Amino acid sequence: MDDVDIYFSTFAKSMASIGAFFAGEKFVMEHLRFTMRSQIFAKSVPMPIVIGALKRLELIRTRPELRESLWRNVRALQGGLKEAGFDIGNTNSCVTPVYMPGEVGEALALIHDMRENYGVFCSIVVYPVVPKGMNILRLIPTSVHTQQDIDETIAAFKAVKAKLDAGAYKQAAEQYMAKVTA
Repeated sequence: MDDVDIYFSTFAKSMASIGAFFAGEKFVMEHLRFTMRSQIFAKSVPMPIVIGALKRLELIRTRPELRESLWRNVRALQGGLKEAGFDIGNTNSCVTPVYMPGEVGEALALIHDMRENYGVFCSIVVYPVVPKGMNILRLIPTSVHTQQDIDETIAAFKAVKAKLDAGAYKQAAEQYMAKVTA
């Protein structure tokens, strides 16, 4: 990485955590540390998060089988979703986007149903990050997920897609908004 002056990465996706880091030559890092507005007013990453990141780095270095298991699970999840007819776009990372039509309220109702009734956690990306009428559900498989977990996730996506197509989440969103505005 000789041609790279500053390397930045987030811990959100790489380590399923919070925070980030930047790296480079010492004089550049010192300059950034004391002049970046976001650094001056930022709080430090909590120590348990730092310790967790260090442990994850240790595991990456010493347990290559975890990486192999992770990528096996990623291929199984992404391949299974594609085979089931879901649009996951063009991804080359563990983060697995699932593109689905719908408005923000429908997406909120859908992920609530997914979590509460199917035991699947995913985050959403909604307007204005993506165009109106489109939502992205994001999954991040790990090395410790099992094939059963992956199969259940794909089955859950099929079930919620059927409900989405039938208008169940649009109705749930409308009912919620009626309560809130009453």
